[in-house]
Amino acid sequence: MLKRIKKAAVLGSGTMGSGIAAQLANAGIPSYLLDIVPQFSDADKAKGVKADSSAFRNRIAENNKALAIKSRQFMDKADADLVTCGNMEDNLAWLSEVQWIVEAVPENLGIKKDLFKKIAPFVKPGTIVSSNTSTISITSMVEDMPLEFRQYCMGTHFFNPVRFMKLLEVIPGEDTLPEVMQFMADFGERQLGKSIVWCKDTPGFIANRFGNQAGPSAGKLMLELGLNFSEVDALLGPAIGRPPTGAFGLCDLVGLDIAVAGTGSIHDVLTDPQEKELYAMPDFFFKMLEKGMLGNKTKGGFYKRVGKDRLMLDLNTWEYSPPKAADFPSLTKAAAAKSLPEKLEAFFEGDDKGAQYVWKFLSSYFAYAAAKLPEISDDILNMDRALNWGYNHQAGPFKMWNGLDLNKYVARMEADGLTIAPWVKEMLAAGFNSFYKYENGVEYFYSVPDKKYVAVTFKPEVIVLSELKAQNKVVLSTDAATVYDLSDGVLCFDINTRNSTLTPALIDAMIQAQAELKKDEWEGMVITSAGKDFCSGIDLSVISGAIENKAWDQIDAMLKKMQDTFMAFKYSDKPVVAAPVGKALGAGCELIMQVPAVQAAAESFIGLTEVGTGLIPAGGGVKEMAMRALDRIKGTTAFTVDFLAPNFENVVGAKTSGSAKDALNLGYLRVTDSISMNADFVLGDAKKRVQDMAAAGYTAPISRAFPAPGKNQNALLQMATMGMKLAGVISEYDWLISRKVAHIMYGGDIVKGAMITEQYLLDLEREAFVSLCGEQKTQERIAHMLKTRKPLRN
Repeated sequence: MLKRIKKAAVLGSGTMGSGIAAQLANAGIPSYLLDIVPQFSDADKAKGVKADSSAFRNRIAENNKALAIKSRQFMDKADADLVTCGNMEDNLAWLSEVQWIVEAVPENLGIKKDLFKKIAPFVKPGTIVSSNTSTISITSMVEDMPLEFRQYCMGTHFFNPVRFMKLLEVIPGEDTLPEVMQFMADFGERQLGKSIVWCKDTPGFIANRFGNQAGPSAGKLMLELGLNFSEVDALLGPAIGRPPTGAFGLCDLVGLDIAVAGTGSIHDVLTDPQEKELYAMPDFFFKMLEKGMLGNKTKGGFYKRVGKDRLMLDLNTWEYSPPKAADFPSLTKAAAAKSLPEKLEAFFEGDDKGAQYVWKFLSSYFAYAAAKLPEISDDILNMDRALNWGYNHQAGPFKMWNGLDLNKYVARMEADGLTIAPWVKEMLAAGFNSFYKYENGVEYFYSVPDKKYVAVTFKPEVIVLSELKAQNKVVLSTDAATVYDLSDGVLCFDINTRNSTLTPALIDAMIQAQAELKKDEWEGMVITSAGKDFCSGIDLSVISGAIENKAWDQIDAMLKKMQDTFMAFKYSDKPVVAAPVGKALGAGCELIMQVPAVQAAAESFIGLTEVGTGLIPAGGGVKEMAMRALDRIKGTTAFTVDFLAPNFENVVGAKTSGSAKDALNLGYLRVTDSISMNADFVLGDAKKRVQDMAAAGYTAPISRAFPAPGKNQNALLQMATMGMKLAGVISEYDWLISRKVAHIMYGGDIVKGAMITEQYLLDLEREAFVSLCGEQKTQERIAHMLKTRKPLRN
């Protein structure tokens, strides 16, 4: 059995194929991306294109690779070099070099079967072959293939866009070896960063079985109740815990042709007439297909953009017109509700058309999902996760009932004539009144085969902080943070301020944690956050309040305390590792730049963004960017400005990385920092990093004086920013801020070569920050950010 995948091949370079190749590259794995040879046209001949050239024969794959780069499928554009393009006529011999082959050709059983026969002579024994099919049976695809081929063949269904969607469904064929399934599940989770749902080889598997059924149901129910597309999408969006596209907006995004084909492929293989009807599209879907109204890719589907206006298709006239805003009391109440149970209850207890629509849609959805156990899945957890991870639903068909009176609503469904699966009624009769429950920090789900609650389990490497709290592993707790014992002598500092902002209370909690870390029983510490983001920056409301009171000394004192706290982490005599997930902006970025090591989630968005609020980084960010540039100059004859300029531009441009890899390119992370592809493993990986550093005899770094670049070098940066101002790239006020940043990076008024310290640069940061707080334009930027959450250009 394989131990690792060193190289892969992707057959079919469309949106999914190129996305899979990009994700392999994101994981550092080279791949071949192959597609068909294009038809040689008269236009090609007129341009002098040679039909036998590799540039022509590989054109489809090369073009799709370029589209993947443009659509940000690569975390680092340089990683696109790991994808080698070819074609399926000339380059099939390359398949003998790889350990995994994944096909992503069109959703047609005949095409897929022919492809497998074509590649079979080039597939080495033990090579895993998988299909990215979204609906077609794996067993049917390989029914004509030899047993060994079938044993190493399975389904690996990624979701679009591959980089950003968590879900990977793994599907066995009839003869797939269990160890092959387990290997690919582990590989997909650990190396590719995906969340795994185990499926059965049934039509549409799990996510698309229900996702594809939603379109026909939404359309038919819309006609029944006399609603329009815009009203339905308002009802089936955030108001019920689903993405803002709604049902028809999602169809425009995916493409009506793709949606109809996917739904049709499930419809055609189902044998139960009643179930087939669930996947029968309303006639207007097919009329739109005939008219070429496919959605965003044809500039018009259910909706159409005209300038800044979004128009809606009117089925009575087949013309586009401005949509009438959805106006239902139940929708208004649901939109104002904070929790999902409150939102759903607003609809379930309402009596307007919107409430009727949501009740009928969701109750039918639940009844159908319950009836499919154990046919498509043995447990409700897999089904809920598939819809959560694959369609971004806040809760799947079972979890959405948590917090609601399930007995009451099941009785209502039966009164409406819906057939409820026997296991649901048996569960309720036995006194289990919800599908999930939380107890002592552990989540449980109702197991249908076991007829009892079963704990949701995680791999040993995954650390769940809520479970540690239930195990009395809390070392200290404040309103701003909690410190946990991760065992093995490792502490975890967990940020839990509102929106993960850095507040005075959070700084105080950090100081308490640092005092705890000094005790002999601890080896080191991990810093993480309970929210979706690591740290979104300093709490601007605190700064705004101090500005209003003209409390300049208070601002300076807060900044000094923050600087001292971050420096204490940097020079701790025990290893401290930051574990950012999501956004680490402003002060959050400054924090991770100064801890001894970082274990970042691949999807981390890191940046010094203070300039956007009319301020400058004053927690050590400018200081660190200057020092990192100067470290790179050591031992070279390069000009100082060549190394300082890129870091300066990142600060004054408030540049935020598009990934952890990009943060390395921008200088926010170091080459010694590490990345976890799957965010679920970041905390465990960070703990391991602390242990490894401690075991290696970690000692604190020494803060040393270093030569200042000098004020005489500053003029070069000033000239560059003056050019940007004259070109209108930056405003007059941006230029003022940029001059303050340059002043700090070059060491203030010190001449070149004079020795300076970190504290000297930190003092310059505070001085600039406080001075900007007194400026009217900075105050306007702060007020605008607090009000709109968007930067102001003034």
